[in-house]
Amino acid sequence: MTGVTSAQYLKLSLFPTSPYYARVHVRRVLESWHRDDLIETAQLIASELVSNAITAHTACPDAAKAIRYADPDQIWMDLYRMGETVVLRVWDASPLTPVVRDPTPDDEHGRGLHLVDLLATDWGYYRPTPGGKIVWCTLASPASPSEEQAG
Repeated sequence: MTGVTSAQYLKLSLFPTSPYYARVHVRRVLESWHRDDLIETAQLIASELVSNAITAHTACPDAAKAIRYADPDQIWMDLYRMGETVVLRVWDASPLTPVVRDPTPDDEHGRGLHLVDLLATDWGYYRPTPGGKIVWCTLASPASPSEEQAG
């Protein structure tokens, strides 16, 4: 991770309250980095990715047991800076690919990755060598109207 200037890591239990703790962590980290411009967006994305990771992790209980250093009852999230860009990553033990769903207006779930796609500068996922998957996104300050006109 060349160019990383600072990083923060958080382990989260598979509880319904974990997205809340992820949001609190994101706020504190971004405030300490003086990146208040990204707090609301990063909190929403973190909440969605952590919720998805908990769902995926619990759907594959044997996957965590098969990963050498994984805790079967935890996922993790980290944030790091690369220049002006903030990267948020969430790991879970599930090998299942994250899927952007096409929910109907009546569906109660399935909009999380749409929000991530809309709000993040970029996002994706990869499978680390130990196992599971990491869903990541990059966040950058939105361009001001004068920057957009200059570009």
